[in-house]
Order: sequence, then C-alpha cells, then structure tokens
Amino acid sequence: MLSSSSDGLGAPLFLWDRAPARIAQIRRVLAGTGAVIRHLDSLELAAEAAASAPPGVALVALGQSAPAQVLSGEVIRCFRGRQHFVLGYEDSAGTWPLGARCRALLDGAQLLLDSSSAEFPTDLRRRVLAALQSGVQRRAEKEHIRESLERQGVIGASPVMAAVFRLVLRVSSLSDVTVLFTGETGTGKELLARAIHRLDPKRSSGPFVALNCAALTPTLAETELFGHRRGAFTGADHDRKGLFRAADGGVLFLDEIAELDLDLQAKLLRALQESRVLAVGEDREVAINARVLAASNQDLRDRVGRGLFRADLFHRLNVVAIHVPPLREHLEDVDALIVHFLAKHRSLNPARTIVPGADFVEALKATGLPGNARQLENLLRHAIAHKEDDAPLSLADLPAELWKELSAGEAPRPEPPIAREFPPAPLESMVPADFLRLLEEHHWNLPRSLAHCEQLLLEAALHRTRGNQSQTARLLGITPRSVYNKLRRRSLHG
Repeated sequence: MLSSSSDGLGAPLFLWDRAPARIAQIRRVLAGTGAVIRHLDSLELAAEAAASAPPGVALVALGQSAPAQVLSGEVIRCFRGRQHFVLGYEDSAGTWPLGARCRALLDGAQLLLDSSSAEFPTDLRRRVLAALQSGVQRRAEKEHIRESLERQGVIGASPVMAAVFRLVLRVSSLSDVTVLFTGETGTGKELLARAIHRLDPKRSSGPFVALNCAALTPTLAETELFGHRRGAFTGADHDRKGLFRAADGGVLFLDEIAELDLDLQAKLLRALQESRVLAVGEDREVAINARVLAASNQDLRDRVGRGLFRADLFHRLNVVAIHVPPLREHLEDVDALIVHFLAKHRSLNPARTIVPGADFVEALKATGLPGNARQLENLLRHAIAHKEDDAPLSLADLPAELWKELSAGEAPRPEPPIAREFPPAPLESMVPADFLRLLEEHHWNLPRSLAHCEQLLLEAALHRTRGNQSQTARLLGITPRSVYNKLRRRSLHG
C-alpha cells in the first residue's frame, strides 16, 4: 500500500499512461507533493487498485487511438465507481471534438487537461494538490455524513451510498428546492426523504405528509392533493384542505409520482410553479408553503418520451435528482443492514440472543435481493420471529422459496459421459480456425482453453454493461453471485 506523505495528505495516486517520457514528466512535476505514484500497466491492476485503496486520485491518459480510448474509459469507470478523483489528460485534448471530450466525462473523468500545452505542468500540480487536500476533507466529511444519516436510521458505508448520503445532507438545507428520488422499490427512497425533512433547518418542525400516488383514483386525486369545499360534489359533506395545505411549513412527499394521470400532472405543475392551489368547488386560489419531494421507481425520461409524463413537470421536479442504487450494487452494506434490522426487530423474539451466521449472510447476498432493503428487512423479521434456539442464524432459518432460488442458480450436476464415435474427417472442417488457434495456444488443455474463453466473454459482457455486475448477470443468464465469484476467481472487477 502507498506510504503517507510528511504533510499529512498521503492519499494514493495512481497513474495510467503508456508514454514513458510523459510518465517521467509527471513524476517530476508531482515531486514534493507528498504523493507516492503507482504506475498501472494493466486493466486488472487498475481494477484491483481502485477496489482495494481508499478513495484517492487517479491520473488517466486518454489515448489517441480508439482502442486506447476504450481501455482508458474502462480504467476511469473502475476508479470513479470507487469514488476516486479522476483527472484525464492527453496531448492535444484541448482541440478534440466536443463529443470526444464529453465521452471522457461520461466515463467519469472529472477534469480534462491538454498534456501538450505549456500550462500542463502547472495546472497538473495545482489540480493534484487541490484533489489530495480535498480527499483529506472528504474522508472527514464522509464520517460526519455517515454518523448524521445513521442517526436518521439510514444505514450504509459503501462508496455509492456515501455519495448518495453526501447529496442528501447537502440538499436538506436547501429548504425550498424540489428533489426527485429514483430507484427500484425497496431501496429506501422514503427513508431518505424523511431524513431530508428532519435535517431541514427551516421545515423540520413542520409536518411530513406522504402520499402514494399509485393508490389514488383519478376522481379522488385532485381533492386529495388540493382539497375541496363542502357541497362541491356528491358526498362532499365537509370542507377538506388537501395534502398541500396539510403539509404547510413542512414537506409533501409524492411517492410513485409516475402514476399520476396527465390532467392532474398539469394541475400539480401549476401548484409547484405558483405556490398556490385551487380546491375543488372554490373560485380563489390559496397560497401554499410546502417543500415537495417526489419519488419514482420508473424511468420518468422514458415515460416523457412515450407521452405518459409531462416534460415540463419532469423538469420542474428534477431540480435535484438523487438516484438510490439497488442493494445488489452495494452488497458490502448488507452486513451493517443485517445488524441494524436485528436490533430494530429484537422485540419479535426477546427471549433469544440472535446473531447472523456466515452461511446466512452469504445466502442473503447471493439472492440478488430484488426487493432491496425492504426484502432484506422482511427476511430478517421472518428469521427472528421463527427462531427457536440461540444458535446463529443459518441457511435453515431462511424461507423455502429462497432455497429454491439459490439452488436454481447453481450449475447443473454433470451428466455421465456418453461414448461417441467420430467419423474420420479433416479437423479444419470440424472446428473453426479460431478454436483451433485457441487450443494450440493452450496445448490442447480443455480446462485452460475454456477458462480463457470464459474470461473473454466476461470482459465483453462487462464492457457492454459498463462494469455493472447485476446487468452482466442478466445479460449472460446467470446469477449475480456467479458473476461475482467468476470475477474474483479470474481477478477481474466489474
């Protein structure tokens, strides 16, 4: 591991470059900064370094050819996926077409420099020093954020969740800004919305009003949101102020907002733009003072494209967007969540001392948890309620449907060999030339040849999914756990 510098910065600094003269130049430029530079010369080393080192700084040469740029994009994604600061550079990058520069930013580079410019040495040293110092501050900030959110019942210390928490903490003080949460069911969108409410200095003393838009019928949705006057329609036997006014001084959380029909979307847009609502049966609008947080488990951009969601409402809600990743993309948080849920639901079985066993945790991580944290919590509740002894929770404490899922993901047992007779024929007519070359390279050793093929296929699938292991699993038709095991066995990283 990298040594710490005398000035206390001491964050790791990784260098991806194939030009010896430029590598030597960068080492000279950064001498005395306290950074110990580690040069990386393979994608495997880059993935390992990104995953094993604490978040630091990565300098990535973008390359001049298309293949080099594809490879550098993979390196950038490895480091950004682990929250490292990534500075991209290349000779004449300042004159590249906008599209080429945007691709590097889409891969995750946070800054682009032209390494052939006269200002490159000065800019590089200044930017690296700032990034190293910022890294020290971020590590302290990360611990503060983690503790702050944990007090709100939000659990997670993985890099992806740390980034979510940082944004939650930042926007909580922006008391009049709309926030749109996206993510699968069960990822904790409402929990984060409640955390924003409690951390909002202006609105924390006001109410938190939540509405599941999917549960509304079009005929009742308008009166539910905006209220109605007594006698406005049959059955309206009393005044109703509606949820916007019920949330006065606080927060209105609109969950599953994609389910609102188009007519109501237009009225909601006006309420957000004017901060006024018109109750059913009234002829004058009333001022409102509520911060709106919304959530969707559907792709709203896609729904806008299909004419199912108003583009203007989407842009009005999407002032700050927070995507909450599925649990399968940050499985390192499962252990902490298990401990949290065991403590939360201990009262279900107070006579027992309940702790998780290794195979219990392994099984939960291997399921893929399509229901995310909500499914994990339900599984823990089931296990606690049915526990009859003080032994650690094990595979036997999980429901039978989970056993079926896990057993279905295993490779089938090998069939006994069947004797076959091959008619004499030229080998080239039976086996494609590429396969023949592969077998020759591995001295006709079948396990090594198959392992090489599997590695190539995994790399291709990871490239197609931009390193996303769960998407790779779906693409290849195997379980996420199988992908993880294969990557670990082959020293690859998604």
